[in-house]
Amino acid sequence: MINIFKQDHDKYYFAKANKYFKNDKWIHGKCVNRLEKQIEKKLKLKVNACSCNSGSDALMIALTIDRDPKRDIYITTPLSYIASSSIVKFLNLNIIYIDVNEENFLLDLNKLETFLKKCDRKILKRIKGIINVELFGFANDLHKLNIIANKYNLTLIGDCSQSFGTLFHQQSTLNYYDYSVVSFYPTKIFSSYGDGGMIFIKKKNSFKKAMIIKNNGHEIVNKNNCKVLGFNSRLDSFQAFILLMKLKNFNNLIKKKKIFYDIFINNMHKFKIPNFNSNLTQNNYLLSFYVKKNIIKKFINYMKFKNVECKIIYKKLLPENKILKPIIPTNMKNAKKCTESLVVIPNHNNISLKIFKNIIKTINEFKSK
Repeated sequence: MINIFKQDHDKYYFAKANKYFKNDKWIHGKCVNRLEKQIEKKLKLKVNACSCNSGSDALMIALTIDRDPKRDIYITTPLSYIASSSIVKFLNLNIIYIDVNEENFLLDLNKLETFLKKCDRKILKRIKGIINVELFGFANDLHKLNIIANKYNLTLIGDCSQSFGTLFHQQSTLNYYDYSVVSFYPTKIFSSYGDGGMIFIKKKNSFKKAMIIKNNGHEIVNKNNCKVLGFNSRLDSFQAFILLMKLKNFNNLIKKKKIFYDIFINNMHKFKIPNFNSNLTQNNYLLSFYVKKNIIKKFINYMKFKNVECKIIYKKLLPENKILKPIIPTNMKNAKKCTESLVVIPNHNNISLKIFKNIIKTINEFKSK
């Protein structure tokens, strides 16, 4: 079976790590700071990188710094992994969901703007920010998103866990947010060998605060003085080392993903493919398309018979979870369609060009009747 995700376990990295850690520490190792600086340089970032234990922790740190007692609501998409909403709720904050675009699976900025224009003033005064999720390596119009956020004085938080390496107008999408958060979970495009995350922060003071929050509220050099209430969310040195090794080959991975995407776009004749902003240079983390609801079960079973995993990643909208209910209801019909028809196929780094071409050929040979 050709699976959508394949766990990486390169023996070369383990051998290198075994030698390296004879001269560095498991916690607060030199390689952690080196990783932060090299990512900033590699992606040409205008923001500061702060490593942490996971993407979820990165979001928690961002929301903790951004907290305002009078403004307790964040707007986000209903189509995402649970953490983009559960962390908000965990911090006793509230959520409003805005539907995704009809042409793709990303937050609909026209609907967002319309909602803010017509929003009850009492609710509008409580909205603190927007959590924009860049699904499958793709992003919406980040210029327009910034205009909307500035107009309503809203914090912009980017959940870029799936879009590391994606560019908008030839700039990393990480540069477009007040806070952008990334996960290095093993299934991600840029992944560690366990949990890991990073938060990218625009303001220097907020960056300094994040560095202390993730370290139980104290500085590395002085453990006796608690400056703020924090928690333990350090990225351990082993994961940082693995990521440093992988960063050297990241451009080649992006190039291979681009080759797969071009084959996908030029040869996929059977099903509708999502449409995105022309100024986007995506990392092509996952490739997706729409299959009609009445034939999707048959199609997935057909692909399984052909030994290719094909599935809907998000089968349930976030607000369909009782504990993730929004403070006010909104129409989410496009997002709902995605939970019933948006499927992804394997395109990970261990798949050869020949195998990927055969996957596309297999899809085109599907007979719906």
